[in-house]
Amino acid sequence: MTQILNIQTQQIPHTLRLSAAERLVSAPGRREAAKRLLESAPVHGIDLDLMWGVITPIDQSSPQKSSPRVRQVALAVLGSGRTAMVFLSHPDKPRWLGPIETQTQEISSSIKATLSGLRANAPAKVALAQTLIETEQTWAHQACTDAGMVCVGQLDYMRMPVDKQSTPLNTPPNWPEGIDVRPIRSINPNAPDSDYQNLIEALEGSYLETLDCPELCGLRTLPDVVESHSATGDFDPDRWHLIYKDGTPAGCCLLTHCPLSSSVELVYLGIAPQARGLGLGRSVLSYAINQLGQIGITEVTCAVDNRNAPAIKIYESLGFKVFDARIGFVAPIKPLL
Repeated sequence: MTQILNIQTQQIPHTLRLSAAERLVSAPGRREAAKRLLESAPVHGIDLDLMWGVITPIDQSSPQKSSPRVRQVALAVLGSGRTAMVFLSHPDKPRWLGPIETQTQEISSSIKATLSGLRANAPAKVALAQTLIETEQTWAHQACTDAGMVCVGQLDYMRMPVDKQSTPLNTPPNWPEGIDVRPIRSINPNAPDSDYQNLIEALEGSYLETLDCPELCGLRTLPDVVESHSATGDFDPDRWHLIYKDGTPAGCCLLTHCPLSSSVELVYLGIAPQARGLGLGRSVLSYAINQLGQIGITEVTCAVDNRNAPAIKIYESLGFKVFDARIGFVAPIKPLL
């Protein structure tokens, strides 16, 4: 795509936040939905200063009859593990916004300005910015690419129904020789029974030759990854399982209860090379799910890189089915030390 060099972006001023919010929401009754977004932002920890975009300037030939409006905008929402999720405005039909090609370039410029804004304003809080787009949004794919973001693949969202009345297994399976699987005791690095370093070692090993979004490897520190995983849903160490091979951490299966949606999310499942090929992915996940007990859940969900055929085979064998998909893009904000 040919870039328009004179596109001007700026941080969205307080006076234009409602205009910006209207470009971000797509619900019926856009103005009222935008007002609700602005009102609820503080409750959800959304910093409205982290919006950058393209603004239509006042018509100097008739300043009394015109007012500035936000054409396109990107909003960064800070998350756990020093991440930020970037939300984008969409191309729209009003004539004043122009052709979709121009709108896409302005969205790209808004993303680029937001990334630069994060680097200037929140380098201690954000190491990685990310966004998820719908698979058919070719304009968003182009905008993110032109803004310098890296595509990390298509994420297929899968789920399997769970029997609410299931009872935990009293005895673990007969693991292969040299394999031990047990719940994490604590992820507090300072706790006397902490498994924090074991978890770090298990994660690090599982990333070797991974097929699940390999583009992400090395973009975040492992402590940031652990913090991000533990902030998903209601963290319970009993639902996080470490896999050991001959006494050495060699993988993990991390489940998190999400009470608001009556579900459990498989936050991460990974096996280090020395423990692969033993069927542990399926057996450990099945065991961990069976240990959930009666906590009022209706399903287990996960997101998987659609290039990761072995993982998809495991999930399908347990009854998981795809119900949605998104394409992920990321951009480093602060280089790893």
